[in-house]
Amino acid sequence: MSKSFQQTQLEFAKWLRSPHAAETGFGDIEPRRLAIYRRLIHANIRQFISSGFPVLQSLLTEQQWQQLLTEFVAQHRSDSPLFSDIGSEFVSFLTSDGVRLEDYPGWLFDLARYERMEVDVQFASLSTDYQPLTLRSETQYLHLNPTAEIGIFDYPVAQINSDFQPQQPLATPYFVLVYQIPAGQVQFIELNSLTALALDLLQQKPRNLVQLSEALAQQLPDFSVQQLREAFTTVATDFAERFVLLDKP
Repeated sequence: MSKSFQQTQLEFAKWLRSPHAAETGFGDIEPRRLAIYRRLIHANIRQFISSGFPVLQSLLTEQQWQQLLTEFVAQHRSDSPLFSDIGSEFVSFLTSDGVRLEDYPGWLFDLARYERMEVDVQFASLSTDYQPLTLRSETQYLHLNPTAEIGIFDYPVAQINSDFQPQQPLATPYFVLVYQIPAGQVQFIELNSLTALALDLLQQKPRNLVQLSEALAQQLPDFSVQQLREAFTTVATDFAERFVLLDKP
C-alpha cells in the first residue's frame, strides 16, 4: 500500500530534523537537492535564534551553542508555524526534558527568557492613543505603558555579561521591567518587589493613586494606605518622566 501524503510529510520532516539526515538520504529524491534544502531550513532556524539571543550565544561556548541548536531542531515540536515565533519556541524548548541543563550555566533559561522579552517589547506597538503623563492629582488615572513586560527571575539577568556570570541564584526574586519608549528604543528598569506589585496591578487595569494604594494595602497589611500612597507618588512621578506610566485622554 502506498504511503499517504501526510505520512510522507511526517517522515520528511523527521528526516530534516535528524542530525544524521545528510548521511542517510530520503527516498528517491536527488541527494544534492535534499542537502541544499536541508541546509537552508537549518540555516534559517539558526539565524532566527542567533539574532534573538545574542548575549546568550556570546556567553556559551561554541560547542554548547551548536549543541543547543541541534537539539532544538531535532527534538522540539513547535506550537506555532510562524518563523517570528521561533524565539518563543526556543525558550519553551529550554524547559523540556530533552535539555540537560546541568551541562549549561544555571542562568541559561532566565537569560533566554529575558532576551525574548526584549524582542517581544521591541516589536510591540505603542499606540498613539497614549500620551506622556504629567501627574497633577491623586485622582488622575495611571496607565502602564502597553508595551511593558514585568519579568521575575532567579538570576539578575539584566546584569549578566562577559564580566559577570553569577554561579548561584539570588536569595530573593529579581524583578525587571522591559518597555518601549516613544522613540522606539527598548528600556529596562530593575524593580523592587513593591514596585513590581504596583505595576502588575496597573497592568491589570488603570488606577489612580488612591485606588492603587488601596489595592496595595489589601496585599500588604503591614503598610497603611497613606504610606503606600506617599511612596508611590514619588515613584509615579519618576516613571511618568521615563514613559513607564502614560496618559490616555
